[in-house]
Amino acid sequence: MEATAAPAPLTPQAEALRKALLALPAGADDEERNERAALLSFYETRRYAPLWFAASGVPTPKAGSLATEIARAGDYGLDPRDFALPAGLDERAQTAATRVGDQKPEAIASDEIDISRAVLKYGRFARGGRITNPSEQLSSYLDRRPQLLKLEAILDGVAADDEPDAYLRGLHPQHVQFERLRQKYLALRDKKKSAEAKRLLANMEQWRWMPADLGDLYVWNNIPEYTQRVVKNGEVVRKERIVAGQLDKQTPVFTRTLKKITFRPTWIVPESIKVREILPSLQRGGGMMREWQLELRNKDGEKVDWRRINWYRTDIRIFNVVQPNGAKSVMGKVKFSFPSQHTVFMHDAYPPDKWMFNKARRTYSHGCMRVQNPIGLAEILLKEDKGFEAAQVRDAVRTGGNDNEFDIERRIPIHMTYFTALVGDDGKLRTFPDVYGHERRITLALEGKWSQISRGKDHLAPVELQMVSEQRRFRYAEDDSADAPPRVWRNNASFRGGFLDSLFGRW
Repeated sequence: MEATAAPAPLTPQAEALRKALLALPAGADDEERNERAALLSFYETRRYAPLWFAASGVPTPKAGSLATEIARAGDYGLDPRDFALPAGLDERAQTAATRVGDQKPEAIASDEIDISRAVLKYGRFARGGRITNPSEQLSSYLDRRPQLLKLEAILDGVAADDEPDAYLRGLHPQHVQFERLRQKYLALRDKKKSAEAKRLLANMEQWRWMPADLGDLYVWNNIPEYTQRVVKNGEVVRKERIVAGQLDKQTPVFTRTLKKITFRPTWIVPESIKVREILPSLQRGGGMMREWQLELRNKDGEKVDWRRINWYRTDIRIFNVVQPNGAKSVMGKVKFSFPSQHTVFMHDAYPPDKWMFNKARRTYSHGCMRVQNPIGLAEILLKEDKGFEAAQVRDAVRTGGNDNEFDIERRIPIHMTYFTALVGDDGKLRTFPDVYGHERRITLALEGKWSQISRGKDHLAPVELQMVSEQRRFRYAEDDSADAPPRVWRNNASFRGGFLDSLFGRW
């Protein structure tokens, strides 16, 4: 049996690098531990041969190219000072051909590791890693994550690329809007602390959190703009207005895939509304149940007579409150479902509330998105998914009965975004009010002012039930009129914009 040849001994530079890598601290957190493991794995595969230094100890041209690009990090909204490179690396690389390296192997190993760590940090920041968990650090409504690449992939990629500067540039988002915003930012090079520059940086950062592949067909709801776009193969094929959540019941920012389109849907009242609005109404006689034709059902779906229950001693959360589709349906004629922990969706508007679409600031809902002309949206999506013609869709609305569901088989992402700045095809910058304060939170985080960030409430926290005592029930009238609005108001637009919208009309 032929013996396996022993591997050649490591060069002095490689041995020094091996020892330096093994001597790296284990790491205080997952980020540091993962970085150490990636460096060890990468250089072990190379048998610890340096990537950034020649055998003579002078920097390679790749090292010089890398250093030059990192020095330009500000062109992409990053800070070059965040990436610690060996002193004078670019100059040393430029003079490499005219002098012999005089660094000791240990010094070369230290510089080699510093450069690779700078590359990994650049890769992390380019993909949004300055804010590692927006939903925990900024607001529970910001359900986004940095689009980080695997550390091993970054090291392998930069090693294989003959132009490491181009490789670093390619780590940034490739979305058209990111590049357009970046160009606007470059035009403000001398005003980087201005409010406009900060706004551009905050919006660029959000693009680092977006999926790299938005989808060949997707629905894009931009909350501060109150606008929905349907985009197919990069072209906008539909643009309509939407209504978003109130300031204390915000529409969350996230991406999920469309699963169902339901015509004439039943509304299942969310737990927060059951506890905070339905229960007090029941304790006052149940006027809202009558006014909005609501039903009480147990968890098996069986109807329960809500009039026979003592609502001062009963937890409403053990029941479902539903509104079958009808003339007063808050869902309107169609609902678009893309399930998430946020329990929000897109839907039609209750007919008397169509006025909301004509307002400039459209923050009226409990978090869901009301869509203008939603049947038109259904026609596009069902045409793409099932080949339906518009007449088939309209027929499904008219004759399909309640809860007429269509499962969506094609991958159609629904992107809920919070961009307060967009650049149009005409090159003009359009800005929108920071209605929920997310832009300010992102700006403070990028400036390192974490203590000044107000996260607000956790909208995913369990809804707490606070029962009204028996003694307080006598403060309320015993009949239904205590909870019903005066009849003279019911067809009045200002009333619909007040009482009704604050309850069901805004969902």
